[in-house]
Amino acid sequence: MVENNILEIKNLNYRKDEYDYLKDFKMEVENKSIHSVLFQNEESKNKLLEFIRGESKTAQGRLIFKDREIGQEKLQKLKKETIYFINRYSALNPEKDPLGIFKFNKKGEKENRSTVFPEMTVAENIFFGREPLKKFLFFKSIDNQKMFEETLKLLGLLDVEIYPKQKMLELSPLKKQLVELLKALSLGAELIIIDQAVVELNARDKEIFFSFMQELKQKDFTIIYFTKEIEEVFNTSDTVTVLKDGRNNGTQKVANLEYNQLALMLMGR
Repeated sequence: MVENNILEIKNLNYRKDEYDYLKDFKMEVENKSIHSVLFQNEESKNKLLEFIRGESKTAQGRLIFKDREIGQEKLQKLKKETIYFINRYSALNPEKDPLGIFKFNKKGEKENRSTVFPEMTVAENIFFGREPLKKFLFFKSIDNQKMFEETLKLLGLLDVEIYPKQKMLELSPLKKQLVELLKALSLGAELIIIDQAVVELNARDKEIFFSFMQELKQKDFTIIYFTKEIEEVFNTSDTVTVLKDGRNNGTQKVANLEYNQLALMLMGR
């Protein structure tokens, strides 16, 4: 593994119904960078994500994280605090999902699972499961004041107005996704994996989200960004890997590419 890489995937294979969704797929991700994975096939992308999440029971391959080969069980333990995942469904408002298709915070399809608690406040979402505590005699309780102050500090990094005591369901899709990025920041996650998180956002909101991704990179985070949109690669990333027909159809520095070159790579040429 190259010394400056945080993650490396080798010889990843997944076959279903006589089709190779992943075929000897490999990828190296440089530390403290934004690395896009440009794809067309959802099944191939989902199986790759599943493997990185430590949830794959069928794909076969090797994953090296910070110079150590790590199996699926160990990846499960790294998830959330060291490797943080953000998907497109965090930005959905409950009223857009009246039938509960995306199963907010319930066990459903992994790729359709929200990490947002709509009825809880911004502060409660960011610190859920690790709330600061205060002690009185032999009793412990949540230190809401400290949680409020810590959330306020994090929100001060943003150029949009969000308040610690706002409920998540009151926030726009952009603000929900920014809160998710702040949660990753508060956890001290080393690798943030973002799966099509801006699908619900308009052009201006995308710019704001992408700008904050750049700020996180400056704070030494590494981001892997999954997208189907060529324009987003040029707007976000240092490096791009093209996932085509289950293979790595090329990894290039974005600064060295033109739009047409990347389009041809995605087409398999």
